[in-house]
Amino acid sequence: MKQYFKQIIACVILVGAMAACNEEEDDIIPVEDEDKPYDASKDEIIKPKNELRAAWISTVYNLDWPTTKGNAEAQKSELISILNRLQALNFNAVVLQVRPMADAFYPSQLEPWSSYLTGTQGVDPGYDPLAFAIEEAHKRGLELHAWLNPYRIGPTSLQLASSHVAVKHPDWVVTFKDVRYFNPGVPEARQHLNAVVRDLVSRYTIDAIHFDDYFYPSGAKSTSNPFGFDDQQAFGQYGGSKDIHAWRADNVNTMVREVYGTIQSVNPKVMFGISPSGRRENSLELYADPFVWMENKWIDYLAPQIYWEFGHATADFGKQAAFWNDNSKQIPIVVGIAAYKYNDPSMPAFASLDEFGRQISYIRQTANLHGCLFFRAKNLENTQLNSYLAGQFSSKSILPVMGKTSLPIPAAPIVSVQGTTLKWSPVSGADKYVVFVLERNATKKNSFNARVLDIISGTSFSATAGKSYFVTAVNSEHAESPKSAVVTL
Repeated sequence: MKQYFKQIIACVILVGAMAACNEEEDDIIPVEDEDKPYDASKDEIIKPKNELRAAWISTVYNLDWPTTKGNAEAQKSELISILNRLQALNFNAVVLQVRPMADAFYPSQLEPWSSYLTGTQGVDPGYDPLAFAIEEAHKRGLELHAWLNPYRIGPTSLQLASSHVAVKHPDWVVTFKDVRYFNPGVPEARQHLNAVVRDLVSRYTIDAIHFDDYFYPSGAKSTSNPFGFDDQQAFGQYGGSKDIHAWRADNVNTMVREVYGTIQSVNPKVMFGISPSGRRENSLELYADPFVWMENKWIDYLAPQIYWEFGHATADFGKQAAFWNDNSKQIPIVVGIAAYKYNDPSMPAFASLDEFGRQISYIRQTANLHGCLFFRAKNLENTQLNSYLAGQFSSKSILPVMGKTSLPIPAAPIVSVQGTTLKWSPVSGADKYVVFVLERNATKKNSFNARVLDIISGTSFSATAGKSYFVTAVNSEHAESPKSAVVTL
């Protein structure tokens, strides 16, 4: 009996607290309750709606695309299939490798056509693959991030076109372990890279420039043989009073700073992202320190490649993700996920699809982690993995705000109903509109989930009778307006 009275008292206290602190209430009053009209100012339970979902599309060695050479129509068809698959998964970006070996997947006066298009470096494939990719990606609501490798020229076995800058300027090149690289310590080599970036940003409607985790090659940082990577002449000319390791680290930082400045000077709406190793310690071995780039705001997002599982002895996924979350320095973090490890017999931790679910869930629950970037597109063709991710990404998602913002947040759309069609007038500054549907929460009484139903550029939407909706406007920087009033058909 004493326990019974305790329960009554607890209920009275709880009801009083809810009445006094209505703004903290979690439940959503159902739109069907005529006595208590739905209040759109309350916080809905929103299924994940602001996350970057992307895949790397590798062109080096024809890993993902194109798998055919010298056939423009076949290459276009292949790419459309990849983009359709990602669109069906409700992804919202692709990271396409357009400069794998200091060559080009687009017509360039600076670098030759890539050999991965035709089999021979310098041979015109008969179309502009990058322009085609941008058009087809944007049609499907996918951002296109142009992925460049800043230094790699390729193995010594690769036949370079006579027009290649490495042929014209062999003094810019270092060969290390049978691979040629631009010497990061040669100012002219950095200037060439900046010219390539400037050309891309000025001629194409790309959404970002993206660098991967290749800087100085692995093994170059050595105390026993510091000039195994033979840049001693450049060091003597440009190193000043620094030691070799500090000088090399400065070379990478200078490159990142200059590239960011180039992008900002041409089109500051284009983002700059880098995907270093998932462990900072590994990245430092390549003379690349993401902390410097983030502290100086030289990048718009960082995508560490955390290609390990929960429970890994030296690189536990959760610990690495928490490290980047805690040290994001106000730079959005997007987590690289190892799709390529699924069902690999040598990677037993990734035999279960639940490993991917745990990683996605951890990212969604962590404040400074803003989405997933899967390596790589080919692996998402796997039927089991594809089906599993379709469940994880069952609703569309708005891209997170990344990079510098300067535009005002749009006003809320004013939505009307004509039959079963939602209509609204164009909102000043809006780039797209997001249509939400309210769905009853199966586990919480008098509560609704607001799910992203569609993201469109038009001002009308064919809805379903008996359901409730609201609409928001999003500008080109992905900043979202307040919600419209809820309408019920």
